[in-house]
Amino acid sequence: MEHIKYKLRRFRLFLSDFKPILLSHHPNCEKFQDHVYHLGKHKLCIGCFTFYPTVLITILFTILFIELNLSNLFLLFFISFLFFIPIVLNILGLTKYKILKVLTKVSIGIGVGFYIVSILFLPFIHIVLKILLLLQINWFVGVIAYIRNRQIEKECAECEYKGNYNICPTMKPIVDKLDEHGFQVKK
Repeated sequence: MEHIKYKLRRFRLFLSDFKPILLSHHPNCEKFQDHVYHLGKHKLCIGCFTFYPTVLITILFTILFIELNLSNLFLLFFISFLFFIPIVLNILGLTKYKILKVLTKVSIGIGVGFYIVSILFLPFIHIVLKILLLLQINWFVGVIAYIRNRQIEKECAECEYKGNYNICPTMKPIVDKLDEHGFQVKK
């Protein structure tokens, strides 16, 4: 039991070290101001705080307002893929403008919501296959996160600090806390 308490304390400490970027997932510099929503002193990642609520709202509205018969479920399944088309904008790096970022995330969120509802409610799909199909969403979101991370690294490499978080004024305090608490070894 003490081991679990220790792990929880370490996890909370780790989260507190990342607090400045915990909800934004981007360095807190001017280069990334269009990548986050600004709510008072808080910065929230546009991707996460647009995508996930859109998925939940789509699932809720679909269940409440669409008759989930076989033909509608098939239609939702196939339509869901149309909403994934804007991912091409992300891959090509064409989401430089905030409105395009938001619209892309809304579209992908709707697609994921439709996909989840169709998979969950199609009656003839075995539970194991449903789980495997739903796991694809995790893979898909992981690909998007990977692409976004590569774009962040590229933008940071173009900065005067060349992506070196040990000297970057917005990331150095985070790196120093991680070092101080033993979460990484300074290079």
